[in-house]
Amino acid sequence: MQNSALVASVTPRKVVVFGGDGFLGSHFVDALAAQGHEITVFGHSRPNGSGNLVHLEGCFRRVVGEFSDEKAVAAALKGQDVAADFILTSTPVSSWEEPLRTTETDLGPTVRFFELCVEQGVRKVLFSSSGGSLYGPHHGPTDENTLTRPFNPHGIVKLCCEHFLSYFRVKSGLASDCYRIGNAYGPRQPLDRTQGVVGAWIGCILAGQPLEVYGDESTLRDYVSALDAAQLMTSSLADLDSTDTYNLGTGHGTSILELLEIFKEVSDRPFEYHVHPRRPLDNPSAILLSGKLLERFPGFTFRDLRQGIRESFDWAKKRM
Repeated sequence: MQNSALVASVTPRKVVVFGGDGFLGSHFVDALAAQGHEITVFGHSRPNGSGNLVHLEGCFRRVVGEFSDEKAVAAALKGQDVAADFILTSTPVSSWEEPLRTTETDLGPTVRFFELCVEQGVRKVLFSSSGGSLYGPHHGPTDENTLTRPFNPHGIVKLCCEHFLSYFRVKSGLASDCYRIGNAYGPRQPLDRTQGVVGAWIGCILAGQPLEVYGDESTLRDYVSALDAAQLMTSSLADLDSTDTYNLGTGHGTSILELLEIFKEVSDRPFEYHVHPRRPLDNPSAILLSGKLLERFPGFTFRDLRQGIRESFDWAKKRM
């Protein structure tokens, strides 16, 4: 694994990962296992989960349940040092048409989750926030001090959750790290729903469907490999009393048309595509400066986007 020499030696922790058999969560579980932590995975009631963790069966405890089931969540949290939240119920696309539903399904249950963490004695929460929609209509790179101006309900709710973590820090002493993640992509990304353009496009190509391209050369995104993101987030385990907010992106913007050219280069089969104007729900630019986080990983280098997309293609073809 790239940057494997940079994995820090930390005290083994008891970590429960909610959504740990999902896309980004499963990569975080891989990173935890590589460091020797004691892992619990909380996920949906499906046989063998998503299949993303088959290679680690026997190396972690699995708790089956729904995020809305407070008893199941509390049981998973009991005795844990750290709780990592990768539960995904909405996306920027889905939340645009259903803002009230997004508030009901995301904000309330997540605040209750933070309360349960306090009640069960968890020392620290690791929260996956949104770097793509939380800063709003900024042009150019953003750092953690950039004014947050989200207009998409997904980003609005994520920012509210961050503020509630500040509340629980003051009220109850619950530590937390919030990671404002860019456009994560990589193996295990869903191919049949809108959880990232890379996975969606790969799914369309393999299904023989045209790509729907929204935007132009000014529509910039920061594409970060899920494997890199997962490794960087393990830095939260070094200090269970610290609280901070981190951007997690490469600091490089790739336009949607540049991404299309990369797909033409990487794909081993032809495909059709339709180019449309940028949608109102999309930020014009989302580029994340991660200098504060990278200070903990001297010499860290992000995966090349072309190579990362090739890895995603290879995984998807084997999966299908």
